[in-house]
Amino acid sequence: MKLRKNQTISMEDGEFTILDALGEGGQGEVYLADYKGKKYAFKLYKDRPSEDFCYNLRNNIAKGSPSESFLWPKKYVALSGGDIGYLMDLRPEAYKSFVAYLNGNVDFKNTATMLGWCIELCQSFKRLHENGFSYQDLNDGSFFLNGESGELLICDNDNVAADKKNMGILGKMRYMAPEIVRGECVPDVHSDRFSLAVILFLALCKGNPYEGERLKNYDIIDEKAETQLFGTNPVFVYDRADRSNRPIRGYHTALIRRWPAIPLYIKEAFHRTFVEGLTDRENGRTTELEWIKLLTMYRDELVTCSCGKQYKYGLAENRQGAACPYCNAAKPERLILALNRHNIVLEPDKHLYETHFDKYSSNYNKSVATIITGRKNAAVWGIKLECGRTAKLTDSKGNEKDISVNGVVPILKNLKIEFSDGVYGEIK
Repeated sequence: MKLRKNQTISMEDGEFTILDALGEGGQGEVYLADYKGKKYAFKLYKDRPSEDFCYNLRNNIAKGSPSESFLWPKKYVALSGGDIGYLMDLRPEAYKSFVAYLNGNVDFKNTATMLGWCIELCQSFKRLHENGFSYQDLNDGSFFLNGESGELLICDNDNVAADKKNMGILGKMRYMAPEIVRGECVPDVHSDRFSLAVILFLALCKGNPYEGERLKNYDIIDEKAETQLFGTNPVFVYDRADRSNRPIRGYHTALIRRWPAIPLYIKEAFHRTFVEGLTDRENGRTTELEWIKLLTMYRDELVTCSCGKQYKYGLAENRQGAACPYCNAAKPERLILALNRHNIVLEPDKHLYETHFDKYSSNYNKSVATIITGRKNAAVWGIKLECGRTAKLTDSKGNEKDISVNGVVPILKNLKIEFSDGVYGEIK
């Protein structure tokens, strides 16, 4: 059923007007609609879904979105001819597709912004799973990004269902967990975690974790080849015990260039999921919370080179003296703030987040302090406190000083800091 411009659609609590066509996919058509003076997207299914699907969609709408990152269905719409659809918020123009990022058409402002996006992605799926849902169809077309702010939007949420209950969509090849490819079970939280790791690997490395030398074994990558590569015999491209599927030089250039720049603890998390997780789907795959902590650690140790690139400081590898991997310039010296078991490499424009101060907080991307430079002397740095914070300082000689609400803490070696929420830090 095709809808016309200016056509009015009635539903239980009012009506809305079709303004324009936005696009078409395998499941349905998407239209721009006006409902009570506000613009929405309206998805109309080409074929009426099953009663179970319709019940699940209505139930998801009633429960509400797990987080603001999901473009969640808002209004269930049953048309007079038996067709169904739903209204949802529009995607703002500032958000670009993850596919465009992978193709190099858009990018994040810097590595810290990209890691903030990854952290929000993991946080969103943590909330989804805590609410008893599994997404079941994570793929590169599901996500959008604001490259300037690192904010995330997740679309295609109509297939989200109660964990271990499947609505007929198994996922997309290259992103599905191997056991789903092999048809051994239906998608669930554990297969979501595998697919999440694939998306994170793509974000950090711009390559697929199972596409390497073994691609050369096939004249064409058809369904049979994909089933073997991603289902019956997947081999991680950086498997420590099996080197048969390493990235192809001259072809997987981005992956080969980016992998060495990733901290050791991130590599270990990928190896765990893509190797051990193949046989132990319940315990061998890195969880959302584990990813959040590791990605936060990575963001904390970023350092910015004079060439403008950001890279790891090398704390885990004890390589603080290594040169910039992009331009080979000497690594700039940096002081480190040890705060609540976090080690934060200090430099201008870096943020401290609520989770640095409060181990019970889940606001991993909420900035509560920023590193600034002096107005008259850019070589003088300080921590600008926000959100009503104060601090008490003790320098290396034992001298004490109070910093008032939203004041600035000078960045000095061996300075001890007691923040207003009872958290102690030291600059080393």
